[in-house]
Parts: sequence; C-alpha cells; structure tokens
Amino acid sequence: MESTKYTLISHHLCPYAQRAAIALLENDVVYERKNIDLGNKPDWFLKLSPLGKVPLLVVDDETVLFESSVIAEYINDMNGGGLLSGDALKRASQRAWIEFASQAIANIGRYITAADEKALDLAATQLGKKWQSLENMLGNGPWFTGDEFSLVDAAFAPVFRYFETLEQLTHIEYFENVPKVSAWRKALAARPSVHKAVGHDYGERLLSFLAGRDSVIGKLARNRQPVLSRKAA
Repeated sequence: MESTKYTLISHHLCPYAQRAAIALLENDVVYERKNIDLGNKPDWFLKLSPLGKVPLLVVDDETVLFESSVIAEYINDMNGGGLLSGDALKRASQRAWIEFASQAIANIGRYITAADEKALDLAATQLGKKWQSLENMLGNGPWFTGDEFSLVDAAFAPVFRYFETLEQLTHIEYFENVPKVSAWRKALAARPSVHKAVGHDYGERLLSFLAGRDSVIGKLARNRQPVLSRKAA
C-alpha cells in the first residue's frame, strides 16, 4: 500500500473525481479531499490545473496529475495493479470501456440539459443504446469482468449514481429492460468505496444543480413533481 498522503482536488458532483476517489479508497490510500467551486475557480487551482478541470491529484510539491483515468491508473499501479488485468489485450479492452463510461456521462449531460421533449427523447434513446451495449457485454457479475472489481466498475459507478435522483424526479425505470446492467448498478451502489466517494449531501446537491438548469429535467427538479411517462431504456 502506498504511504504517501495525496490531495485530491475535486468538486462535490464531479463524476470523474468520483472515479479517482474510488481508486484511492479501493487501495486504502490515505488522502485529503478538497472540493472547489467550479463556477469561481480559485487562483491556486488554476495555477495547478493545465486544463482548468477537476480532478487533480497533488502527489508532492512538484507533481500534480490530471485526468481521472490517469490518476486512477497511477494509484492502481502504485498499489499492485490489481484493478486492471495483467493481460495487455484485456487491459486495453478495459480502458476502452472506461472511455465508454465517459461517453455515457456526456449523454447524461445532454439528457439533463435537454430544452424540450424532442431533445430529451433523443438523449434518452442514446442512453438506452448504451445500456443495451453493456447488457450484451456483461456476464454473470457481480462486476464488469466477473468476480473482480476493476477500474471499469469505478468508472461506471458515478454514471449510475445520477439515476438515483433522476428516478425520483421522473418515475422512469431507466434499467427495466437491461437486467444485467440493473444488477450491476445495484452491486456498485452497495460497494463501500462507491458510497464513500461522495458526500452525504450528494443527492441534495445534485437536485439543486438540476433545478438550476433551463431544461425539462430542471423544471421537474424545481417543481419536485414527476410528470414524465416515457421509459429511457
């Protein structure tokens, strides 16, 4: 186990920061977490971050890592490499599915910012296709590659977390038609590292964030009245 105390610079809702946090927690790595306001980025953060984005991992006075997949792999490498396959081809496939998770996050962004029903339906259809691709890929679980938790699981846990709040707002069963994905999602939600990767007020913060969007979902969040009837799965 790596003994260095790292600092993870994050935001309360950032799904990419959650990936890094899960990797740290899975490896029992001691770290400090600092959340910043992305709407008012402090000068010290902008000096550290080449892209002006979170997460950042401050390793020491001279080294700061950025990009969640890089951070997660570094933590994994420094602690035995158990969260990725030792086989080069399988490891490459895992990295590809981690990128797939990033694309799913982009789809979710389009879903929660959709300004009208047409845009919402399009985003829902795109998400549904992604869930079906995952359903076709998954085995018997409980994790992406079977019995071993991996960085692919760490990448998808923040993806699925959005839907705890979205389901409350819309009463849509997003994973009704993909039972393997649904089971995987439930297993991830129960994983201690996934649970600890966000604060206790994550749901409240996400609801507040959604309520600030000028979108169909934003209106639901403001009204707290689930009125949608479609199923995005």
